Amino acid sequence: MIALVTLLAWQGSPAGVVFPRDSAVIHAKLDLGAKGDGVADDTDALQRGLDQSSGMDGTTKVLYVPNGTYRLTKTLVAKNAIGPWLYGQSRDGVIFKLDDGVTGMNSVIRTHPNESGPTSADWFMRTLKNFTVNSGNNPATDGIRYYATNTGILQNVRVLGNGPVGINAGFLDQSGPNLVQDATVEGFETGIQSQWIWGQTLSRITVKNCRKVGVYVSANAVAIENLRVENTPLGLFVDYPNDWTWWGGVVALVNGTFTGGSATGPAIRNRNVLYARNVTANGFKSAIESEGETRSPAGNAVKEFASQNPKELFESPTSGMALPIKPEPKIAWETDPAKWVCANDYGAIPGDNKDDSVAFQAAINAAAAAKKTVVYFRGTGGGDPNWYNVGQEVLVKGTVRHIIGLGFGRILGDGPGRFVVSDASATAVKFENIDAFGGTGVILENRSASRSMLVESCGVRMLGTGRGDIFATNCSSLAELRSPGQSMWARQFNPEGSTDDALVKNNGGNLWVLGLKSEGQGTRIRTENAGRTEVFGTFMYSGGFPDGDTRPMFDVQNAAMSVMGLREISFSSTYPLKVREKRGTETRTLSSAVEQGWIGWSLFNARSPRVKFGK
Repeated sequence: MIALVTLLAWQGSPAGVVFPRDSAVIHAKLDLGAKGDGVADDTDALQRGLDQSSGMDGTTKVLYVPNGTYRLTKTLVAKNAIGPWLYGQSRDGVIFKLDDGVTGMNSVIRTHPNESGPTSADWFMRTLKNFTVNSGNNPATDGIRYYATNTGILQNVRVLGNGPVGINAGFLDQSGPNLVQDATVEGFETGIQSQWIWGQTLSRITVKNCRKVGVYVSANAVAIENLRVENTPLGLFVDYPNDWTWWGGVVALVNGTFTGGSATGPAIRNRNVLYARNVTANGFKSAIESEGETRSPAGNAVKEFASQNPKELFESPTSGMALPIKPEPKIAWETDPAKWVCANDYGAIPGDNKDDSVAFQAAINAAAAAKKTVVYFRGTGGGDPNWYNVGQEVLVKGTVRHIIGLGFGRILGDGPGRFVVSDASATAVKFENIDAFGGTGVILENRSASRSMLVESCGVRMLGTGRGDIFATNCSSLAELRSPGQSMWARQFNPEGSTDDALVKNNGGNLWVLGLKSEGQGTRIRTENAGRTEVFGTFMYSGGFPDGDTRPMFDVQNAAMSVMGLREISFSSTYPLKVREKRGTETRTLSSAVEQGWIGWSLFNARSPRVKFGK
């Protein structure tokens, strides 16, 4: 009887997120003793869970929080350099509620151990999903102080309160890039604050009933899609905090809806660099009020606006490319733990420096044969070597639709080592929490004709050799589209490193990026063979270029590229060549001799006006 009760409590409701009972999963109630009844103080239990998830006892794990109201009396803090991996069962069912009238608590959740610097840009893989934060009646308390670098995802969350900031992504410098996605903020003075960090992506954001501003951006490059702000005096403020060249906010926004604001002011106020597409404002004096080279647009509906005159090398249109935008496919979360298969049970062992390809393939084969849907592997921790190895092709087949690491899923790839999505795979396959973290990333390849591949919170190498769609969300990865006509949509994309080739290669495909951050030397994106690339929001941190370096930041070879909202800074030398474009047999370059020092562009176009784009 006890075992049956435990199993039912573990599975919880059929709706939402469920994990199997496994050593790699910490159950907030069963393992930590949290009550979730809104009465007991669950602060210490949840803090232990965050510490354990982050590998502070040696091995990283998932912290699973089933539905309930978890009473808090002080801030929950992510203390370690990696993690945690916190998954609530559902957004509205899991509530972290701070007591009213607490003192000395600046936020309900903080994902950095410190409130103030100095610090470093070495806080990775903050993964927090599916919950509500209620900061209570505490006018001096933020909802979430969010800090993550290279990869970090705050997804499917709701933040309620009356304090200064709902999601404060600017309380401490050197954060970013990271992603906030499918988030709703209600109340507060400011909904989301993004400043003094190295790039951020905001995807599908709703802000309601703020007293001052919906989204505040300063000293940061931010990419935003599908922003909705309701009953707030100013929807979006792109600020300029000092007189450093281009150190102000740089924003690229696609699809913004603003309602119920101030009849005497704009929905968007820009003091630095702004690109905006498809903006509507109801209840405001105007949609956009902007300082810059171009005049503010009139009216409450703006199809497209760039605050600086467009850049080009050849004759190009003055508008962005407007490639079709697709959201990530909806891949149902498996709520039956019996349909989860553990690759470790088939011989996958981290840290032994042996090839785990056979074990992963055996787990996938077993899952497919039994019509199961998820293959998972346990998170790693401790010092090197602590990784799994994949040196052969692993074919994802049958009913398997989700491959996930429970914690720090570190996999290195060797030679032909890769996971392959083919025509024998499920309609859509998701890879989650796979990261090489300094090693050679395993390849995730979509060679199918029509299957979709979703890559989330991964540091890998993505490869397209078919026609199936690729989606990358919160990835510090490299990518290559080899098959003409194949499409990729990336949200929070962080390819890094130095190269004599290119970190991202688009050979005849369609590449759409929301939020690009990169550092290092060599070409970041090369587009060729009639490929099409469109990038919203770029933060480029560069330097240390050798004399005579001719490797451009962006390389466009008889192809098309639009870049909206770019900032480049460097504390040594900036890119000698910003863009190289070839049309026919003629090649032109845009160099640092023309674009000197730190730069901020609202729009760059490299495409023939004779070629039509858009839906």
